Amino acid sequence: MCGIAVHVALESSEQDRKNVEESLTQVHHRGPDGSNVLVVPEDVLAGASVVLGHTRLAIVGNDNATQPLKWTVGNLHFYLVHNGEIYEYKCLREKLISEGDCKRDDFKTNGDSEVLLACLALRGIHWTLDNIRGMFAFVFVECHVTEEGQRLNKIVACRDPFGIKPLCYGFNGTREKLFLCSEAQAMPRDIGIGDLQDVLPSSFIEVSFQLGNSKRSWSICEHKYGVGAVKSLGTPNSSLPEEQLSAIRSKLLNAISIRIPEKARFAVLLSGGLDSSLICRLAADFIHPEPLYTFTISTSNDRLDSDSHYARLVAEATPNIIHKEVEFSFQDCLQDIVHVVQCIETNDLTMIRAGIPLYHLSKHISAQGFKVVLCGEGADEALAGYRLFEEYLVNESDSFSQELNRRLFNIDTSELQRVDRCTSAHGLEARVPFMDVAYVNAVMGISVEEKMTHPALGRIQKYLLRTAFEQYQSKVTGKQLLPDSVLYREKEQFADGVGRSWLTDLQEYAQNLFPDLTSVDAERALYNSYLNRQPGQLELKRLIQCRKDRRRSTQLVPHGTIGKSGCSQPTRWYPVQNDPDLKELHISKDDAIYFLKRVLGWSHEDAHGFSPSLESLNRVIVSMLERVPFHNLTLLTRERRPPTMAEIREDMMSGIGGPCSVVNSFFAVVLDRLGFGPHVYLLSCEINHRSDCHVAILLQFKGLRYFVDVANAKPYTQAVYLGLGGSSQFTGLDGSFCWGLTYNEESSLMEVHHSKEKAISFHPASTVPYKSFRAMITRSRSDTSFGPFLTGLRFVVFPENASRILAVRDACIYDGSSTQLKYSAASKQEILSIARRPPFSLIQGFEELVDAATAILDRENPGWFERSQENLRERVR
Repeated sequence: MCGIAVHVALESSEQDRKNVEESLTQVHHRGPDGSNVLVVPEDVLAGASVVLGHTRLAIVGNDNATQPLKWTVGNLHFYLVHNGEIYEYKCLREKLISEGDCKRDDFKTNGDSEVLLACLALRGIHWTLDNIRGMFAFVFVECHVTEEGQRLNKIVACRDPFGIKPLCYGFNGTREKLFLCSEAQAMPRDIGIGDLQDVLPSSFIEVSFQLGNSKRSWSICEHKYGVGAVKSLGTPNSSLPEEQLSAIRSKLLNAISIRIPEKARFAVLLSGGLDSSLICRLAADFIHPEPLYTFTISTSNDRLDSDSHYARLVAEATPNIIHKEVEFSFQDCLQDIVHVVQCIETNDLTMIRAGIPLYHLSKHISAQGFKVVLCGEGADEALAGYRLFEEYLVNESDSFSQELNRRLFNIDTSELQRVDRCTSAHGLEARVPFMDVAYVNAVMGISVEEKMTHPALGRIQKYLLRTAFEQYQSKVTGKQLLPDSVLYREKEQFADGVGRSWLTDLQEYAQNLFPDLTSVDAERALYNSYLNRQPGQLELKRLIQCRKDRRRSTQLVPHGTIGKSGCSQPTRWYPVQNDPDLKELHISKDDAIYFLKRVLGWSHEDAHGFSPSLESLNRVIVSMLERVPFHNLTLLTRERRPPTMAEIREDMMSGIGGPCSVVNSFFAVVLDRLGFGPHVYLLSCEINHRSDCHVAILLQFKGLRYFVDVANAKPYTQAVYLGLGGSSQFTGLDGSFCWGLTYNEESSLMEVHHSKEKAISFHPASTVPYKSFRAMITRSRSDTSFGPFLTGLRFVVFPENASRILAVRDACIYDGSSTQLKYSAASKQEILSIARRPPFSLIQGFEELVDAATAILDRENPGWFERSQENLRERVR
């Protein structure tokens, strides 16, 4: 990584060099190991000239690799300033030598930049761009030597396919001066730059010089080159061919390998998410057997689902990883924020929020003597990892492709800009393996439908990448490279994974300064205030950022506002593992195994040998339906308040059961402890147009999402994959009960249907914490108008492996292999007789509970039983 400043003028002056020298001081942080300036033509003839300036971060090459560099071919002289890295430069050098383009001793350095210059000089721009791999921004100058001296022929300014390395340019008002530099703040202030724009990714600008009527002039053309585009290539496959998954693995492994420097100290930015974890473990387990340093930023109040928690899981699995955690506080935020706003050169909320902790982390890593970091940026753009992509319906693959293209080829306006600026501010070079052209092309070659993540498909983001590394074994441990908890971890924004407390504190701080604004608007005003009072080309910064905003703002999302720039995305995933209320259940893995044996009747061997799988999940679901009653008895007989966690634990560990908020919440925690965590969540469901009135479970297993409900009057005997959509149809109770899942495009809700009638609906990609049910739980215990919870009698189990139903619904008794096998109880004693039959009779205290509930109904709702009998007779008539 380096800094570039180049001044081009049709009429040279002594001030040109001073302008470049001044600009280099503004980008010195990018290349703290040395700087140099060269004027071309070197004989300083009157007329057009170029002043090439460069600051160097020494990573590749020896001390004589200082730029600008020069190469001579006959009467042509070529010059180069280059920022970035050409990864396979040694192979290119050998190719030029072996094919007779040059001799070995023509090379004066052992660095990559001189090889790039030789390729440009000997093979031309098009061949060079077709054959180099790396990240780069360069300015290449061609001069023609005549008897009168050197004359400028042309200048080429170019950026890599994805714009990993920055380069911008602007003209003065008369268009007689052109200035190019790495950052907008380096633009000289006294030459009247009136416009500023980026050299776009996958493009180069060519400035050609002409001499006519004794006056110099130039023409400027922009040229595109590229890496292809994302296409819609047919329908999704039920499973991807192994050769496609193998290509993803091999290309990514190679991309990481070529980015590990030979000599310079390097580290990995390890967030604990999928992308950085793959880079870390592939490097440590397959490429770099020496000690590998990883760094994670953390806060003092880290959660169990924080970045630092998962980063530890990844790092501790391999002995050669030396993992460091850098603590980040609100005070660190206040100290760094003004510098972040300046170096990122934007007031964009999302970029600054993610930039503040990254800036702090980069400062610490650089201070430890590291010069290179590998990071996971780019994976979300190539594989549709952002939440906004969930908005596209399955039949909108063409629009999805357009948005995927737009995001991928404008990543330099967002993620790469943030990473480049925050790392380079501390003389640190960030390398991004997921932006390797060969890897991206391998991903692009797979059907776009395989990348779609609409909730109706029932799979998490980047399922393609996760599948490629499922059961992929480490050479070091012999186990799966990443644990499932990391391999299938849900996507989080960087700032959220670090923790939100510092951001909340920052917004409160901003509101104290701007009390009339909302928290978000006050935060934005704070960033603007820092931007406005900073030195540098403020108007030019705003101008170029507006251009970038326009490039990335043409979002094609057809159904919502997810993904708007500057909007903080609401939390959607609330694992029961981290739920503060459910933690008070104090359920351990041993407790969960005891529950399997004591309540569900599993053998010692089966309970202790439990292993998470879809088969074992469905078995335990059936056991719950068979053994644990769903009922409203405790709502009637207990104090009319929400139950305590101690009461829920007692009821469930004794097998008494309860309403949905008790049974499903407890069962979700049991599933978590049995090994399905951390991806077990609570769902808030709608029944009969009444929202938030039923608790169910959403479980993500190996990247696929499943609906689970064991607290219902109907037997949902298995976990149902959401991606089956309208094709999921199941039967139970000897075929008399038919049910399935469908997705309603109009409401964006998943619906459970019984015989084509909607019974339950829920959002398939939004979960809730237990506390969100408190209002519903309170009403169900105090408001007789809120459903039948306090006005009737309900209890049900499904014996004999859920092949039968045994239930009471007021005066109606269900007993048999079909929901049609029902009859009216002749008396309340007949209801009590049901409570004396297995499996109810096996539950200590259950008969007494039914007796007490009946007595309370008689007192609070006299005639309830008789009215139910009459209703049943009316239906028969």
